[in-house]
Amino acid sequence: MLVALLRGDGIQVLVADPRCATRTDTITDADAMAADLTAPTGEFVASLRSADLVVLAVPETVALAAAPALPRLLSPGALLVDTLSVKSRFARALTDSAPGIAAVGVNPMFAPDLGMAGRPVAAVTYCGGHQVDRFLASLSGWGAEIVRLAPDQHDRIVAATQALTHAAVLAFGLALTELDVTSEELSANATPPHTVALALLARIGLGNPAVYRDVQAGNPLAGRARDALAAAVTRLSSVVEHGTEDDFDELVAASRRPLGDHARRYGDLCAEIFHGLASEDVSVRSEVIES
Repeated sequence: MLVALLRGDGIQVLVADPRCATRTDTITDADAMAADLTAPTGEFVASLRSADLVVLAVPETVALAAAPALPRLLSPGALLVDTLSVKSRFARALTDSAPGIAAVGVNPMFAPDLGMAGRPVAAVTYCGGHQVDRFLASLSGWGAEIVRLAPDQHDRIVAATQALTHAAVLAFGLALTELDVTSEELSANATPPHTVALALLARIGLGNPAVYRDVQAGNPLAGRARDALAAAVTRLSSVVEHGTEDDFDELVAASRRPLGDHARRYGDLCAEIFHGLASEDVSVRSEVIES
């Protein structure tokens, strides 16, 4: 996504990836080279030193391993950008090994295929400067909504917005495997909320497992989010089995509190989504009946 956007602004971009050496289907860019950031040599080192902007769209382990060598690899005045889903550890690594490098971490809070326009991009400035401001201005120019965060704040929020959400959807799918229902029965009888939940499950289930594992395993606060999810299900069961109607009313009210003043807006959004599902529901159910 960033390669396409930068080139769209007339910027020359070189893609470096170890997979280029094997010519896999994942790397089809003509302006690309086989290179390993953790063991840079020759032409790749020269390319890094001549670049005004270096974007690390790599796993966290690679970024952390490369951090000590970054001061000698980047030219003075160059900007370093990462797209990591966890920021706190890389922030500490840069503080230790490359404190003077202008650097910012961005985390697009959406899959690249959805596009940048109108979507939030978390931005964590490690070391500021005009280079950082110019890059974030480019993101805004591409339509992104920039949300500036501190490293630890970023990881805390992402544990809620990504790790908890993905865990809930995956747990929903795993729970369905324990129930005596078929996919055909689910599709034919799905309520609007269930249809949306199935769509979320399909989005994750058909995606790259490594991406979703990274969200769960990489964020130091993801475990706390999963524990909170498990405790919430236990609390719900306890109230249903042993509580009163008033207890359940209180539980629903408590679950609504994180929405704050945005409750009505999200309620309207949900209604809009449900209305949009009507034609799709008819199509899916027709296919089930015909089969």
